[in-house]
Amino acid sequence: MVTIEIDEELYSFLTNQSIAFVDKTPNDVLKRLLKISKSPVRTDKPITPTIRRRKKPKTNLSDLVNSGLLSNGQELFLHDYQGNKLNGYKSKLMNGFLLYNGQSFSMSDLAKILLKENGFQSDSVRGPIFWFTENGKNIKELWDTFLKNHYK
Repeated sequence: MVTIEIDEELYSFLTNQSIAFVDKTPNDVLKRLLKISKSPVRTDKPITPTIRRRKKPKTNLSDLVNSGLLSNGQELFLHDYQGNKLNGYKSKLMNGFLLYNGQSFSMSDLAKILLKENGFQSDSVRGPIFWFTENGKNIKELWDTFLKNHYK
């Protein structure tokens, strides 16, 4: 086997393209994307194409910082399910995570903890929809903008 070096952007792309329980290595992802079969194709059975729904890549705060849509040290504010700002609940963006009370959290984990403090009971929280910038843009909207500009 030959070893090659790839940059972080390509590695991130391969990670986002991987399919659980199908691709075990970046090599498997490349073979699938380039339509290079992993094993000989059997000709005794008809091949039926499978249609896979592509999921959007998961929100990546570091990508938003690198693109200039957010910045390290920027404050983000928690809003509830109706979009109302929850006073006193803000965090700082640092190196792809949210800092709150000296601890580092993912957007979803911190939103879940703080929303529970405010009486919300859901164990399944999609963090990007709850975090907003000072000027009222939520992280999900910024991520959608990023995807539109970078994955045309």
